[in-house]
Amino acid sequence: SCLCFNFALTQVKFEKEYRIKEDKIPKNIKSYLNTITFKNRIKWYKDEALSKYTYEAKTFHNNLNFSIEFDSLGIIEDVEFKIEWKSISESTKKNIDFYLDSIYKKKKIVKVQIQYTGKPENLINILKDINQNQSLTRKYEIVLKGKENKKYQMMEYLFSDEGKFEDKAIIIMKNTDNLEY
Repeated sequence: SCLCFNFALTQVKFEKEYRIKEDKIPKNIKSYLNTITFKNRIKWYKDEALSKYTYEAKTFHNNLNFSIEFDSLGIIEDVEFKIEWKSISESTKKNIDFYLDSIYKKKKIVKVQIQYTGKPENLINILKDINQNQSLTRKYEIVLKGKENKKYQMMEYLFSDEGKFEDKAIIIMKNTDNLEY
């Protein structure tokens, strides 16, 4: 019954992400980022989910791939940056592995990101200096391909800073009209 309960809590993540031009971004979003000088160009995206949409700014800054997500009203939601699995603390990795190994016989981690949430002014500060994260909540977002019930699926997991499970979503891949090999 534990597995049935776990499956019942699983969300389906259908997301359509596409590039948009900077002039389509609400002005209040741009004002958040005006205080930071990015060395590289910002690429703008709109993410459409089943029940909402968000704007996302992606750039390479301070040797990290950053993603800054804003809700449809232009309020900053989170800041994420891509990291390597090996850069997570051993105790946190151990907790995450323990959880994932209880579900999957086979798994491959595709992407790992640190996700920061908190007050908008604090989220902007972390873009200026990665060490200014004292008043933010840090979590790990892990995308993996795992074999569950004899079937491979792409999944997105969210874990606390200590490696405790918080959320799970099935990633629905976009259908194409072409055969992919």
